[in-house]
Amino acid sequence: MEELLRQLTTLVQGLVDDMSVLKQDMQTVKQKLGQLEQRMDKLEQRMDKQEEELRWLKEQMKENTDMIKAIRDNQLEQRSIQDGMRHEIANLRGEMAGIREQMATKDDLSRLREQMATKEDISLIHQRLDYQLGRIAKVEEEMYLLKKVYTCSLKS
Repeated sequence: MEELLRQLTTLVQGLVDDMSVLKQDMQTVKQKLGQLEQRMDKLEQRMDKQEEELRWLKEQMKENTDMIKAIRDNQLEQRSIQDGMRHEIANLRGEMAGIREQMATKDDLSRLREQMATKEDISLIHQRLDYQLGRIAKVEEEMYLLKKVYTCSLKS
């Protein structure tokens, strides 16, 4: 029985040793679990930061997209204005070409000046007009008198 008791003691001692090892292993597992929990917390914090940055990036991207759309719309409007200006410039060029065709050259102006009447010519023309108007008035007066004599002679 003593032998059995020794064996039992040895077995119990082995169990106690195994339990001590298990306790140490459990402690190690608990420590590692604690470390894992800390790492998980850190990962969650990093994920939260990344989600916040992603949200900010999405907002920034939306603002940038809106600005790009506004710039594109403005660019289209500016192109339209430029097209209108080009059209107007082309019209003005056409009008200027027509004006140039109708413009008198220096030679034309010199010829026109030569053909224009001088003050003396105009004065002479006025004198001749006055003389002719006087003659017309005299003839009209004579015709009036003749009509008057003729109507008087018809009455008598």
